[in-house]
Amino acid sequence: MRKIFIALPKTLRILPRAYEIFQKAGYVCSMLEKSIAEKTHKQLEYESDCGQAAFLLVNNMDIPQYVDRNWAEIGFTAFDCYREYELSSTKGGHSMRGDNFITDLLPDYGLFEKSRFCVAGLPENLKMYEKCKVDHEKVLSVATFYPAITESFFSRKGILVDIIKIMGSSELMPAHSGVDCILDIVESGSALKENGLIIYEEAMPIKTKILVSKAALKYDENINTMIARLRNAT
Repeated sequence: MRKIFIALPKTLRILPRAYEIFQKAGYVCSMLEKSIAEKTHKQLEYESDCGQAAFLLVNNMDIPQYVDRNWAEIGFTAFDCYREYELSSTKGGHSMRGDNFITDLLPDYGLFEKSRFCVAGLPENLKMYEKCKVDHEKVLSVATFYPAITESFFSRKGILVDIIKIMGSSELMPAHSGVDCILDIVESGSALKENGLIIYEEAMPIKTKILVSKAALKYDENINTMIARLRNAT
C-alpha cells in the first residue's frame, strides 16, 4: 500500500492542532507526538504507526506548492498562503501551477482562530487612508509580506498602491519608513498597539485551507478513505 504524504505547518502553534485532526481520524504517529510534546522539530518526516501515511513538516508558505507539484497528497495551510500562491501563480503565467489541487473537500477546522488580514497604520494617517477610498489620484504606499493579496485587495477598491514587500516586522514600517500603511495578519492586535498602530480596516478572515491533490484523487483510492475518516473525525 502506497503511503499518503501529508504536509503540515511546522510552527509550534499550529502543528499540534493540525496533527490532532489526523490523530482523531486514526492516523496516529507516536514519534511525531513525542516531538510535539518535547517541542523539537529537527526531524521533518514522520511515518504513522499504521504505515499508511507520512507527515512532512513544512513552512506554511510552501505547502500549496508541495501539493500542487505532487510532493504531498494533502496539505493543511492557511488561506493567506494558499491565496498568495494562487495569485502569484496566475500572474506569473505558470499554467501548471495553482491548478492541481482541490480546496473544498474538507471544512475549515478553525486552526487559525481569530486571525485576519487588516490594513493598519498610524492614527494620524487614518483620514488620509479614508480619503483614498473616494479620491483615486493619490498612490497609497503599503508595506506587506503578501504583495499579490495586497494588490488584489486594493485593486477591488479602486485604490492605487505602491507595494513594498518586506519579510517581517511590518509594524515598524509606518513610523520608520514613511509608508502610509501596512497589510498584515492580525490576531490579538497587541503588536499593533505596542508599536503605536491602529486597525484601519479588516480585509478578510484567515481560514484553514485543506488542499487535496487532483492526481491523488484520480489514481489513489486511499485518499478517499482518508478524507472520509477526516470528515467523520470532526
